Parts: sequence; C-alpha cells; structure tokens
Amino acid sequence: MDKLDREILIAVQNGIPLKREPFKETAEKIGITEKELLRRLNRMNDEGDIRRFSANINQRKLGIIANAVVVWNIPEEKIDDAIKVFMGSPEISHLYERVTYPGRWEYNLYSVVHDYSVESVRRFAHELADKIGVNDYQVLFSKKRFKGTSSRLAPRR
Repeated sequence: MDKLDREILIAVQNGIPLKREPFKETAEKIGITEKELLRRLNRMNDEGDIRRFSANINQRKLGIIANAVVVWNIPEEKIDDAIKVFMGSPEISHLYERVTYPGRWEYNLYSVVHDYSVESVRRFAHELADKIGVNDYQVLFSKKRFKGTSSRLAPRR
C-alpha cells in the first residue's frame, strides 16, 4: 500500500456522499480520476487490504437491543471444533481467543452476540453450549453503549 492508497482509505472510511456518483467527488478531492480511485479500491479489496465495503446500520433502530459478550471456558482439545461452530453462526459478530488467568479468569473464547431479546441471546448461548459440549460460560449483557465505530486508519504523523 502506498501513500495514495492510504489517502484513499482515509477519505472513504467515514462514508461516501449519497449522490449519483459518490466516488467522483471523493476522487476529485484527492486529485485523481474516479476510474483511478475505483481501480485502487478494487485492488486493495482483491489483495485483502480492505475486507469489505458496507453500510453501517443502527441496530437499535432495527430493534436489536440485546447485545452480549458470551465468554467461554473451552478445553484446549475442543477449541478448534468450537471455533468452527461459532464461525458458522451468523448471530456472532465477533470472535476472539484470549489469554486466561488461572484461578482468576478462566474464559479463553469470547463471542459477541446481538439479537432482539435477552431471552433469545441466552437461548442461543445455551444451544451453542450443547453443540460444543461445554457448559462453562457466562453471558455478559451490555449495560450502556458509550462508543461504537469500525476500525479507522489514522493519518501518519
């Protein structure tokens, strides 16, 4: 990725104008053609520098009000199979393997779940526990949202 690629990502990461030719305006601001901007975005997408280009949805306005991190204590011999099950679950938006602290915090896998009700999140977690054969988990619901953004590329200093 070169300096112009970074400039393009910084220009589009916070959204593009809702216009007939949204990339044209962005390209003009950067000082390149729309064709060049789209060529570079497509290349960055093909090379994996950009994972996706998508809309940012306000889930609360859609009624998705139950958000939780489900933390799991999964034995090492079951972790790979559990990850496969979790990766195939569209209800899970994020999945992280974490370091444990024996005797203090034993949970090694974190899954983030969003749904329409607290009960449906609890039911989903219980179903996952049955699928993977692990019963040591906790459902930690969000109490208050302070900030929610996607990853951002900062200008170099």
